[in-house]
Amino acid sequence: MKSFSVLVLLLSLITYVSGSVPDTPQQVVTKYNNYKTICTGLGYKNTQCNGGRTEGPIVFQSSYKGTLENIKTSQTMKFNQVTLNEGSAYSTTTGKFTAPVDGVYSFSWTTMSNTGKYFITEIVLNGIPMAYNYTDSRGLSAGYCMASSQANIKMKKGDEVWIRPYHNHGQNALCDDKGQWCNFSGFKL
Repeated sequence: MKSFSVLVLLLSLITYVSGSVPDTPQQVVTKYNNYKTICTGLGYKNTQCNGGRTEGPIVFQSSYKGTLENIKTSQTMKFNQVTLNEGSAYSTTTGKFTAPVDGVYSFSWTTMSNTGKYFITEIVLNGIPMAYNYTDSRGLSAGYCMASSQANIKMKKGDEVWIRPYHNHGQNALCDDKGQWCNFSGFKL
């Protein structure tokens, strides 16, 4: 009972002292630095609120300008128009996204095919298929078919992700001369 009374007395004293006069900005800084020194001495490390990341966002948005026809099996689709590439992780030269840091990344891609045509694609991680997209206009007498897919992929720094035809099903994707119908984008979660 005696220890409980001492605890209540200490809490009452702290509440009374801390509530009596507001700290000046300099006092707040001094207290923060004192706490920081104590924590560092106990072995705690100072980290940023963003988990210690020093880089900015990692996000890209690309599209294909033109028409993709008779793409070979395992040929990388090089989305040749980039409107956003924060972190510079997507390359129009290779058509690949290279992870600059370890993490989980979210990707999506869209293709559109002409009447009577089809285009089946897959997203691959270092050459291993992770997800598929099936765009098929073969049953249409007029118009177009558009399909999108999405995949969340755990990557290590240096891993690569890209879009390619699924087997030999890269028959036709109509992307147009503005690059508005075939897209590939991604970002770090």
